[in-house]
Amino acid sequence: MGGKLQLANLKNFPWLIFFVAIVIWVAMAGANFYYQNQGGYTGTGILFPISVIYPNQFLWSGFVFAFLFLIAGIFAFMYSERLNVVLLFVIAIVLVLLGNLSQGNFDIAFLQPFYLKGRQYYTDALAITDGQIWLRDFSKNLEHFQMHTKTHPPFVTLLHYWILNISNIETLAIVFFAIGSLSFPLFYKILLYLGFEEARRKWMLLLLAVIPSVNIYLLVSIDALVLTLTLIFLLGFARIFHQKRIDSISFLLISSGLILTNILTFSGLFLFAFLGYISFYFLVKGKWNFVWLSLMSAVVFVLTFTVIYSTTGYNQLETFLLASQSENPDGFRLFHQPFVYLMTRLEDIGEIFLFLSFGFLAVFFSKKSGTEVFENRNINILFFSAITAISTMLLTGAYGTGETARACLFLVPYFLILLKDISSDQFKTLFYLCLLQTFGMQMIGNFYW
Repeated sequence: MGGKLQLANLKNFPWLIFFVAIVIWVAMAGANFYYQNQGGYTGTGILFPISVIYPNQFLWSGFVFAFLFLIAGIFAFMYSERLNVVLLFVIAIVLVLLGNLSQGNFDIAFLQPFYLKGRQYYTDALAITDGQIWLRDFSKNLEHFQMHTKTHPPFVTLLHYWILNISNIETLAIVFFAIGSLSFPLFYKILLYLGFEEARRKWMLLLLAVIPSVNIYLLVSIDALVLTLTLIFLLGFARIFHQKRIDSISFLLISSGLILTNILTFSGLFLFAFLGYISFYFLVKGKWNFVWLSLMSAVVFVLTFTVIYSTTGYNQLETFLLASQSENPDGFRLFHQPFVYLMTRLEDIGEIFLFLSFGFLAVFFSKKSGTEVFENRNINILFFSAITAISTMLLTGAYGTGETARACLFLVPYFLILLKDISSDQFKTLFYLCLLQTFGMQMIGNFYW
């Protein structure tokens, strides 16, 4: 009887959309590969829409870690309701560790993303002799830096420099992972404020740990730090919706998330766009409170960077304009490379979707009973504000080099909170499909950033 029931539950999953998504991906990847093989230029990676991937060398240790990741994920999910949340935080961290150790060993998983390709912040950080002078002259020397350094604020590279100055690359990796891992308790608190029941909160915590983009990029990337900081921002809004009022703590969370994110990445402009769209939504409803909240946050932001400029000589606006010019030297790509503009937009969106997993896409686009993802008003407000904000950025030509699964890691929570009201059966199937896809992706390739 139990087996028949489980089989029936599996049949209720939107398998058609799941397989259609895979077919679309294979077809687009094949067409892109063929076109490039014929000498065409699309501006995208050869394994569309994956922008960066290198084949894994097969190591038995990696296979063992991958198998442990799979088993740990299955058992953690099966017994999650019996485990306390602190233990689940630990398990979530272990799942990320095991997923990345599927690459083979500590060096490949923890250290090579920093040093292997020689185009990272790490390379420039090693060349810094005086952090204060380096920061002051950052804009002047922008074009001499590595690819990632010159398209981000200088504090990313300085963070590498400060940690390396007192320790070594191993400590750098551990610090990055520790900060990224704070995303788990922050996400859990957000779910609590948004009204998720306890069992679903625990499931969501584990899903966050095994979803491909988070499992692959949480370990040692700057974008893991950005995820943590943007979750502080989101926590402020979740708190407001929970309390039905704006208080000083919510304002502090939103402002600090806004400032700290923009210190590390120009993708922090997403948060400004988010503030604009959510303010517009409530303004249409005749409510000015979010407009004042956004304006006050912007004022605090401007004051903060004014103080930074007056004390260090570093100009955030000037650096942003230079970084934009460096990434798009010929200007707005739609005007001079319309086909490449279109293909890179498809690549950006496709990579975000692919790294959310095919299982998630099946639920997201399904109309089947039990897969309702737009049932909660507050979650809809957060999600559609986020999607409108990122869509605006993509239309302007942002993320011209792809890698949006990593660079847009901060989008994942906005998608996951849509799962609040889907049925338990659909959630279980989604989790296992996600776990299997991450297992496969971690085994097949290195997604160096």
